[in-house]
Amino acid sequence: MLRITISLFIVFILIACSHEPKTQKVTIAINPWPGYELLYLAKNKGFFEDVGLNLALAQTASLSDGQRAYISGRVDGFASTIVEAVQAQEFGGDPLNVVLLADYSNGGDVILSQAPYQSLSDLKGKKIGCEVSSLGIYILARALTVYGMTLDDVEIINVEQGNALHSLNAGQIDAMVTYPPYSFEILNDSHQVNHRIFTTAEIPNEILDTISISKKVVSENPDLVPKLHQAWQMAYEYLKQHPVEAVKLMAEREKISEIEFNQSLTDIYLLNNVEQKNLLKNQEDLISLAQSVCDTLNKAAAFNSSCDHIKTLFYSGI
Repeated sequence: MLRITISLFIVFILIACSHEPKTQKVTIAINPWPGYELLYLAKNKGFFEDVGLNLALAQTASLSDGQRAYISGRVDGFASTIVEAVQAQEFGGDPLNVVLLADYSNGGDVILSQAPYQSLSDLKGKKIGCEVSSLGIYILARALTVYGMTLDDVEIINVEQGNALHSLNAGQIDAMVTYPPYSFEILNDSHQVNHRIFTTAEIPNEILDTISISKKVVSENPDLVPKLHQAWQMAYEYLKQHPVEAVKLMAEREKISEIEFNQSLTDIYLLNNVEQKNLLKNQEDLISLAQSVCDTLNKAAAFNSSCDHIKTLFYSGI
């Protein structure tokens, strides 16, 4: 009788388990940027598994590549600045939600020029490289505005981040809109003396780095976003509690020195869960920022949008 009871209990458990919903695998494209490294830190330390998150990270070379991977349907979401998140749906991607706010770039994104040019004003009529279809054109437009100039005052050359150093050394461009780790490669180059002539410290809290996921995927996986926030916070706290080990791991992945990685962290403001939830609950500031980005992109002819999708861009289920 005891054996029968135990057998029935085991059968009941097996039946019950077979009806548990399987966690859908979600893939996010991610490009090199120190602020996104918390995701890889979470993966490395097993935090995704700890919270029951089936999340894969697909490495891409640049912001544009990550955005293209999403638009083409190869991934379910992507890490990017607010610029690419605003653009993606208008470029043909599935409707998405910005579900996580990683950091503000308050100095991390830069315009680097060769030695003869000491300020943006010196670059009038010169060739400036940037990723025209993403963040680069936005930062260039904003930087020129700060200095009383417009995009018409310079010659814009579309240059992917991986080709930036070669383009500078070959004299194809006089300056480049870039970010770590690519900016460190340019600054450390022995062939040319390059230096910063603009950083996002001059437009603080304007360049917001984000994680966006298809609205359909978010709807089908109601626990996805809370679990993602939980894993992010675990990585955030691990960085605070074990800075030497965490920075070593993240710097190795970014292929820069630990000194350079620490330097890059001083130029960004990582957002913890409390700060993110406050922003996502009261979305006026986020929507205002996205509207400003959308307006600037329209003005720069980076795309043509009514900007109506901005109202529902940010995840509201926090």
